[in-house]
Amino acid sequence: MKRNPVLFLAVSTALAPCLYAFAQDETPAKPEPSPQASATPKPDAPKSVADTKNRLDLPITFTDGVSFVTRTRKELGLSLVSDAPVRFVVDKARLKDALGAVAKTFRSEAVDFRPAISGGKFAIKPGQSARALNVATTAERFEDAVTENPGTVSFRVSLDKKPPVVTADKLTGITGKMSSFSSVASDTAGRDINIGIAVGDINGTLLSPEETFSLNTIVGRRTKARGYKKAKVFVNAKIVEGVGGGVSQVTGTLFNAAALAGLSILEVHPHSRPVAYLPLGRDATVAYGSKDLRFKNNTDAPVYIVYTFQRQRLTATVWGKPVAGRKIALRPRVQRRGA
Repeated sequence: MKRNPVLFLAVSTALAPCLYAFAQDETPAKPEPSPQASATPKPDAPKSVADTKNRLDLPITFTDGVSFVTRTRKELGLSLVSDAPVRFVVDKARLKDALGAVAKTFRSEAVDFRPAISGGKFAIKPGQSARALNVATTAERFEDAVTENPGTVSFRVSLDKKPPVVTADKLTGITGKMSSFSSVASDTAGRDINIGIAVGDINGTLLSPEETFSLNTIVGRRTKARGYKKAKVFVNAKIVEGVGGGVSQVTGTLFNAAALAGLSILEVHPHSRPVAYLPLGRDATVAYGSKDLRFKNNTDAPVYIVYTFQRQRLTATVWGKPVAGRKIALRPRVQRRGA
């Protein structure tokens, strides 16, 4: 049926805009896609402040293969600067401060290689190098690591290493114990402290063939500044208080061990009167600058001195190349009054 043009023209002009719009496009327009619907979600992007915080709270473990310590990304100076791809920036100063604060975890002192009896047999006990965290190198490598791989959660630190003074090579030629000698100290605080300091200086001394040992050189001056205390000493056959009292017992004990090992005694001085802790005629004293104990390694192998002080018992042990079947007996020398 045809439309009636008269009726069409008679329609109120108030409806004209609606009819005009309908006439222009009778097909309903498709709805415009909203920006929210068209955006591709970023699965690894934090969607809130809480998400960002969670990322910075992620722990990272630093290790040297033995010890380890854990710190968060935030504590290490990391900041999130990009969501997709994830990217961190590192505050270098804060990172170095954080590493410096944990440096002690990776620090260890050197331990000398040393002779020992293990299972009844002679052996060289292994030592270790001194180790310390290299903060600068570790920080630089760590920054590179998190830049290349933001997901880094474990990191191997860089260490500075220093070998021990006595290495296995330096002990080559030592085949066993040459001698050992002990004495018992009186239990007095000042004397025990002095003995402990001197023993600590002597313990671990290594003498090459033909090398000479000097107690005054190894132990040094006995002064208050070095921790030595006042204790009883002999002066002109009289007992008086003097700084370093007790070092003479260290001297006498080592003298006996060196003599029993067959080492060449170059210098030794007796006390001005007998002492109770050593056999008659086998004591020795020292005075810095005037009296020393000196002996030479007259063997063709190294000599290694181990000195211990435990439960008032001093023990000096000489390791080296013992001569099979040789036995050494010490005869007391004439005890005389001295200075």
